[in-house]
Amino acid sequence: MKTTIFKEFTFCAAHKLNIPDHECSVIHGHNYRVRIECSGNIKKDGMIIDFKEIKKRIEPIIKKLDHKFLNEVLFMDTTSENIANWIFKQANDQLGNVSRVTIFETDTCGAIVER
Repeated sequence: MKTTIFKEFTFCAAHKLNIPDHECSVIHGHNYRVRIECSGNIKKDGMIIDFKEIKKRIEPIIKKLDHKFLNEVLFMDTTSENIANWIFKQANDQLGNVSRVTIFETDTCGAIVER
């Protein structure tokens, strides 16, 4: 049986897309929501990983993005897809058992990266 837990984080940031004549090619901001999911076996303590441990390891990643201009932090085209992939790689380096990252750019759109 597969078990997955999740913890959500939020950050506010500005970005712009490098797509000429696109409405998002001007600097604008979003209130992003990020869900980090970890899958694995339940250990003797009844957990896959403690939520406090996830928070401790992921908050520094989120702080790199919060109230920043993402184009200057990530050095890539800052689509939801690219931001989600970047967060996935960073989170997995910290936790090792990340199975999915979901980023909400707005309440109705975002991207999912999964192992």
